[in-house]
Amino acid sequence: MDENYTELAVRIQETDSRSKSNEHRLDAHDSELHELREKQDAIYDLTSSVKSIATDMAYIKEDVKEVRSGQDKLNEKVTVLENKPAAETKKKLDTITEKLIWLFVGGLAAGALALAFPEIVW
Repeated sequence: MDENYTELAVRIQETDSRSKSNEHRLDAHDSELHELREKQDAIYDLTSSVKSIATDMAYIKEDVKEVRSGQDKLNEKVTVLENKPAAETKKKLDTITEKLIWLFVGGLAAGALALAFPEIVW
């Protein structure tokens, strides 16, 4: 019977040894699982941040389009304002030129009339 007890004691010792080994392995796996969960949470946070950045970029893109549109309108207004003095000056010069031409034509007409009718005193 001693042999049976000895064999049983050996088996209990082996089982106890395996149990401690398995407990140590489970503790290591729990630690690794905890690290994986932390990394998974970090990846989730990073993904959320990238999604938020992409959304913000879409809004920024729309804002840039609006700014460009406003800038084009402003450029048109500035061009009109820059050209206004030149247009006014051209209009004045055209008016002066036209009046000088009419003055010359009037002088020619008066001279022609004076030659045509020398007996009339001008």
